[in-house]
Amino acid sequence: MVPGPAHGGGHIRDFAKGRINDLFPVFRQDERRAAGRWEYEYWAEAKVAGIEDAMTKQSSDPGTAPTLAGRYLIHPDKPLPARDHAAAFAVEATDKRAPARGLIAMVCRPGLVPRLDIIPQLSRLMRLPMITPIESGPVVWPESGGRRFVVLFEHSLDRALAGNLGTAFEALRGDQIIYHVVKPILPALKELSGRSIKHRAIRADNVFYSDSTCQSTVLGECVSGPTGMSQPKLYEPIDLAMANDSGRGQGTLADDMYAMGIMIAVLLNGGNPTEGMSDEEIVADKIRHGSYSAVTKNLNISLRMIEPLRGLLCDDPSDRWTIDELELWASGRQLSPKQPMLPAKASRAIVFGETEHMTRPGLSYAMGCRWEQAAKLVTSGELANWLRRSFGDEDSADAIDDLIGSTGEGKKAEDRLISSALMVLEPNHPLRYRQISARIDGLAATLAINYRDEEFRNTFIEMMQGNLPQIYLKSSGGDGRSERAVLTKTFDMFSYFLARQQPGNGLERALYEGNRGWPCQSPLIADDYVCELVDLLPVLEGRARQASANEQLIDRHLAGFCAARSKTLAECVPKFLSPTVDEVKERLGALSVYAEVHRISGPSERYPALTALLAAMVAPVYESYRNRALREQKRKAVERIGGKGNLTELSMALNDASARRADADGFADARKEYGRLENNINWLTGGGLSAPGHVQGKGRQAATFLSAMISSIAVLALSIIFVT
Repeated sequence: MVPGPAHGGGHIRDFAKGRINDLFPVFRQDERRAAGRWEYEYWAEAKVAGIEDAMTKQSSDPGTAPTLAGRYLIHPDKPLPARDHAAAFAVEATDKRAPARGLIAMVCRPGLVPRLDIIPQLSRLMRLPMITPIESGPVVWPESGGRRFVVLFEHSLDRALAGNLGTAFEALRGDQIIYHVVKPILPALKELSGRSIKHRAIRADNVFYSDSTCQSTVLGECVSGPTGMSQPKLYEPIDLAMANDSGRGQGTLADDMYAMGIMIAVLLNGGNPTEGMSDEEIVADKIRHGSYSAVTKNLNISLRMIEPLRGLLCDDPSDRWTIDELELWASGRQLSPKQPMLPAKASRAIVFGETEHMTRPGLSYAMGCRWEQAAKLVTSGELANWLRRSFGDEDSADAIDDLIGSTGEGKKAEDRLISSALMVLEPNHPLRYRQISARIDGLAATLAINYRDEEFRNTFIEMMQGNLPQIYLKSSGGDGRSERAVLTKTFDMFSYFLARQQPGNGLERALYEGNRGWPCQSPLIADDYVCELVDLLPVLEGRARQASANEQLIDRHLAGFCAARSKTLAECVPKFLSPTVDEVKERLGALSVYAEVHRISGPSERYPALTALLAAMVAPVYESYRNRALREQKRKAVERIGGKGNLTELSMALNDASARRADADGFADARKEYGRLENNINWLTGGGLSAPGHVQGKGRQAATFLSAMISSIAVLALSIIFVT
């Protein structure tokens, strides 16, 4: 076990000074994650001590540079722009144990996360002809004062096969591609394939020469951003190129083979073979002529290179070459790729967007790109008639007619109609709804990546309310039955959360349930990269040192994040944070949530600043007791516990049901007694004592009493006389 703050401040200081590896020779990944949490605590203490200015000094200073795993210094002021991509930017890094060792740090851009699921696997494959991660984790970033996720790699390779897609270079011959590119990286592709890992970043500017003679190459990294997000559309198969960059999903091994084919074409051409065409034109051309013809129409290709291009650029994934077939071809075997099957052509064209369309995929893509114009084509019945007359497809035409007949009024109903019609027109294309275009397994990721865009959020909610993902899964045959079942369950869960808007549910809960490694996006901690429940309280502890008792305790993001990260909290959070105008219940609910997080994530840890802040914030809770003695007792208990750092104990002290019940019962009895006394006072002040009726009644009582006394005395006297 790695010692934490509870084991003494000296360990934290040793970590901050970069000596964690001296303290812990065996430093496993889970321990590194925990150590990152303590690094944050040390940083927070430094800010409170008034030395935060030191954190933002020139990062090349070893004493102030962000530190990863206590060993690697990250240098924000030494960028490497040639290695930047859409999801991350590159800077230099230094190994304190080996300063001469060349390292590069890929820093994830705000709002994006790396491929956390495969980093541990790839970090163990150090002998592959591929750039694999050495270390990873969040570090304190000087510019923002928050944390950024960093992935560290060796930086001994500077020369890529090509620059970005718009850069021309000296074309390679076929034999150079075979012996200097394909064969050297095949072992990496086979290893990834054997582990069912998709690279999803195969492109000419991400393959590097491994020696000064340029006789061999290695595959570049693929983990520093969401899957496939940085790939140019040219490198993507037709369905992925149609999707938003953020909605391409996990992809398949066949997608990697397609990218390999495009890279070969780029290397043969010495640059982009579709230079001058927009992304939309490239996709439309691939649909119209097939990927092979669209990419190679301007190339002069030898017979030897036609084989792999035809095999790898086959638009039907089931006919596309596999890694084994590519290996056979590279070893000299002659293979016979299948001829590309182009989409069936209509007997007559349909005009849309001032263009004549002869195929269903081509029209489907054009309608998705011109959403507002697509409505008229569908609602007028022209689309159904075209399918019926030009393809003889009565089933599809009738399905679209049924959709038109069952569609309600309004813009949302119209948008749902277009989306459903596109599913009928071309079931294997991405799910499209207004500006959203995503492979079905990429919907959750595209929600996370675009969450800060309010228009996107509203569109996503509309799409889910129309059950369009579930409808897509029923109409599409693209995924296996088991995968469709899992995805259907996921989207049903999303719909459930969206139908319940109390804290702990809603779109925020869907975000974190659908993206298990995504950091919490709450404005309270959004810059601190908290993606695990165990990291939440240490970050809040640091924030609590500078917060005031008037600040917000918890918001919808924190509630959804906690509920998604623990089954226990999933049940507790909506109950603790049920909508209420009662300030006492609201603050007590927030404390209860954090206390449960403390119990789950590590009850032995102590958070004195956070506990003291919460104790101050929940003052209205104990002040709500009516019994002064009990109120004073609770106040003293809160003050005592507040300095101990135990959230669970604080919650138990305030969530005292028996004390609340006794206070309520005592208050009810006091109200009754008060009411009785008040009635008596009102009766006296109102002249009730001297009222005639009261005097007569009391007089009769007195007369009766005196008569009885006189009678008793008389009887007693007679009895004495008689006896004597």
